[in-house]
Amino acid sequence: MRILGTLAFGLVALLGSPAHADLPVVQEAHAAWAGCDYAIRVEQDVDPIPYPQPLYRISVRSTVVSADTCTLEPRTVALGTSKLEPKIAIAVNAQGLAAAYSGGEYVRPMGNNVLTYLYRLDPGTLGSLRLERLAANRSGGPGTAGGPGTAYVTSLILHPDAVEVSGSRYGELVTAYPSGTYAFGSGSYFTAVYPDFFGPVQKPWLYIY
Repeated sequence: MRILGTLAFGLVALLGSPAHADLPVVQEAHAAWAGCDYAIRVEQDVDPIPYPQPLYRISVRSTVVSADTCTLEPRTVALGTSKLEPKIAIAVNAQGLAAAYSGGEYVRPMGNNVLTYLYRLDPGTLGSLRLERLAANRSGGPGTAGGPGTAYVTSLILHPDAVEVSGSRYGELVTAYPSGTYAFGSGSYFTAVYPDFFGPVQKPWLYIY
């Protein structure tokens, strides 16, 4: 299935441009472990093409809270951009660091197209180790024509043996990429459970309701 949109969902790069230094922060979420603080942040910029409109920049940042237990070098890493205001979540424990955001754009004349992006990040460097995507589409059924939908993250939970991502959706068909796992049915919510998220890649369990 073709996913519409122009998000740079694989891009992870250091933010060092002065042009991004003073953008207003519109959202921020934190998670802490072993004296280190991790934050996912949304800053509002302006996209001038084809006319001035909001452009949201999503990044992750690390800081030292206690030098006795946290030895990382603080840094900021970009995750992506969105033309619609994103939703964000972040969680960390002894297994690792996970961050998620939902972003996308309006696709004329079909409506909003919003995907949820789930990252496994290196706690020391914030480099991307894994990227999963969740999409919702309006459809008459698997394999039939339809239009884009929205999948917004509302919670990110790290269990001892899995990572659980839940959210709201608009669209009958919810698909997890790159595995291609999908579920079809009515309702307004979804939950994706990724077994052993910090280990070998496995297909998620996908529920819609």
